[in-house]
Amino acid sequence: MDSLIQKFKKTLTDHKMIATGDCVLVGVSGGPDSVALLHGLHALKRELGIELVVAHLNHRARGAESDRDARFVQQLGDSLNIRTVMEAQDVPAEQAAAKQSFQETARNIRLGFFERARKQTGAHKVALGHIMDDQVETVLMNLLRGAGLTGLAGMSPVRSPYIRPLFECSRSEVIEFLRSRNISYCQDSSNEKTDYLRNRIRLELIPYLKDNYNPKIVENLFEASGIFRADNDWLNDLVDREFDRTASWAENRDSLEIDIETFSPLPLALKRRLVRKVLQALKGDLRTISSLHVQDLLPLFQATEKGKKIDLPGNLEAVCRGEAVVFKKIPEPGPGISTEAKKPSVWVGQLDIPGETEVGETGVTLKTEIVEPAASAYASPPSNQAFLDFDKTGGTILVRFFQPGDRLKPLGMNGTKKLKSLFIDDKVPREMRSRIPILTTGDNDIIWVYGTRIADPYRVTPKTKKVLFIKGLT
Repeated sequence: MDSLIQKFKKTLTDHKMIATGDCVLVGVSGGPDSVALLHGLHALKRELGIELVVAHLNHRARGAESDRDARFVQQLGDSLNIRTVMEAQDVPAEQAAAKQSFQETARNIRLGFFERARKQTGAHKVALGHIMDDQVETVLMNLLRGAGLTGLAGMSPVRSPYIRPLFECSRSEVIEFLRSRNISYCQDSSNEKTDYLRNRIRLELIPYLKDNYNPKIVENLFEASGIFRADNDWLNDLVDREFDRTASWAENRDSLEIDIETFSPLPLALKRRLVRKVLQALKGDLRTISSLHVQDLLPLFQATEKGKKIDLPGNLEAVCRGEAVVFKKIPEPGPGISTEAKKPSVWVGQLDIPGETEVGETGVTLKTEIVEPAASAYASPPSNQAFLDFDKTGGTILVRFFQPGDRLKPLGMNGTKKLKSLFIDDKVPREMRSRIPILTTGDNDIIWVYGTRIADPYRVTPKTKKVLFIKGLT
């Protein structure tokens, strides 16, 4: 039996991924990892006593190449006598409508497809082709973004109904398995582009670390992520217990209250996680919630802060009531309720790099290009221009408008400051604040407030290798 199949089988057993009689939906893109995944499961099909169904989503993001991949997967399923479920979605068009990054849009569409296919086929599990190298890329990407323990833990081998049987296999093992069996697969040309942070980590950072620091960097970071994951799981269990002891829902479940006396003696790490859990319980996710928001909320749990209120993204607010801090979701205004003058949609879309991007109804078009470092040009550009370190911003830059709770670290400042306070300091009229384009990373970290400030972490330094030049055209 191939060494990859043996490791593959051990992962299935150790993590109790599959039970006899399961129908497993296998996500197959056509790339080497998912093709190896399908062949591995097919080789163990009788031994495991399982049924397989292939699932393929055509993202329509690479034109003829995407269609080629779809045909390949269909033929692969037919050759193995496995039922294939296919769907096509125009992800670029959906991205424009959803006002999200391409990666986030694609992920949401993909998960929706898997859920529909799972219900359609009666599948018990969904097998994904993530491998050891993917986990290490995820950990490094999260580390570079300043993630905590949850981010450093990366992906989990099992998160029902999703399983990752190749999780402990390396890319070199996958390629050798396919080569030794003369199995063909598709190549995704977009994986060779350095526009996205993950690609630059895979193509540039990891090879550099291997050559100059540690040839076993992938294996070592993978092992470290397992340690982080175990610690993170334990902390999450602890937070769940503290949540039940400390937090209480209102009768209509539109607010959560945390008792200050019970909360105060808790360790700082537990306080932060408990606040995040409360926000997630009310909001449904933690998108647009950063560590800065959590840090700002902690002082509310002091008696001296009674009556103080903090606005948060996602129509949330937190108020200190003296004995407790109340987190509340503010309902959207209903039909017929008078509101402020119409504001532009919060999310506009993703910046084209290089290229030009129209920013909603503002009349501003942002033109971008990558230029060579030339320090003399960056001292004091006009307010409609910004020079940024492209390796720090990454290729995924989103454009949106002001949200309550927005913070950034302005150029030259040591700490962070509320964007609302910056607007007040700069005497920006209230009616204009919601119409100023704000550029953020894919994780919603503010890079540039158009016409005013860039964020200090993204400034050009003597160590900058690639400069992103952005100019606003009106």
